[in-house]
Amino acid sequence: MADNDNLPEGFNWRAITPDDSPKTPMDIMSDPIHKGLATTTLAQGDLAYDFESRIYDYSDGTEKVTPELFRLAQVAKEKPVALIFGSYT
Repeated sequence: MADNDNLPEGFNWRAITPDDSPKTPMDIMSDPIHKGLATTTLAQGDLAYDFESRIYDYSDGTEKVTPELFRLAQVAKEKPVALIFGSYT
């Protein structure tokens, strides 16, 4: 993929990429390994890939690590799970 594919005329990703970055966003998006990450291999109704993550306590307004782990496969056996990925900024 060329740097200018699907971009407005004159737009230059390299101009907004940090100097110490070995790749631009366009380099990443054209890399076959990264393209594969953007392509779903699951269909509706398939089991999601299992993962685990630390559970944090924010009850007092600060981030505290708890000894507990969230395990998707374990929780999904007990009840439906909705995962929401996004930015809250």
